[in-house]
Amino acid sequence: MNAQGSRKLRFGLVIGLALTACSTGQVRFTADQDQAVMQELASEFTSLEGTLLSLCEDRARSDAWNEPGGCQEAHVVRGAGRGLVHTEDEPSGIGCGGCPFAVLAYVKGTWSGAPFDSPVEVEGQVGLGDLYEPGGVFAYPYRVDLTCKGDAPACAAIGGELHEDGRLSLRVYQSWDDPNAPAFELQAGLAATCGE
Repeated sequence: MNAQGSRKLRFGLVIGLALTACSTGQVRFTADQDQAVMQELASEFTSLEGTLLSLCEDRARSDAWNEPGGCQEAHVVRGAGRGLVHTEDEPSGIGCGGCPFAVLAYVKGTWSGAPFDSPVEVEGQVGLGDLYEPGGVFAYPYRVDLTCKGDAPACAAIGGELHEDGRLSLRVYQSWDDPNAPAFELQAGLAATCGE
C-alpha cells in the first residue's frame, strides 16, 4: 500500500472511530421514569437541626423545554404524566463533539432555617446520573444546583448531591468562591406540597 492509500485508511479509521465512539447505545425516556424521578425530588428535606428545604417541579421551565435530543439538554424530567417519550443515543466517555448530554429536572422551592433568618425562595436544576457511564443516565448521585431568588442575604448559590438513600448533602455559598460555605445534611421525608 502506498503512502497516500495509508493516509486515507488512517483518516477513514479515525472518522469511523469518532462516529462510533460518540455513543455507547440508546436510552429511552418515558413518562413513568419522569414521574418516579419527580416524586423523589418533590420532597421536604429536613435536617436534625430543623432546616427544611421544600422542592417542587418548576413546571413553567419544564414545560417551556421542547427540544428532545438537543445539544444542551437531551431530556428534561416532567412529573404528573407529562414526560416526553423519546429515544436518544447515550454518549460514551469520549464525548460527542463538545455537545453535553444533559438530563435535567427543573425545580423551585423554599429553604427555611439556618443559615437564614427567614424563608428564602430557591430555584434551579437537578442533573441526573452519570451520563458517560453506559446505563447510568438515572444513576445516583444527582447533582443539585440552586440559586436564591430575591434579596436573600448571604446567598449566592446552594449546591450539592442527592444520594439514593434520600440524603441531600448541600453547601450554602455566600459568594461564588466561598471556600468556607456551611454544609448541611438533609433527609427526604414527606412529599412537598406543590400548589400548582
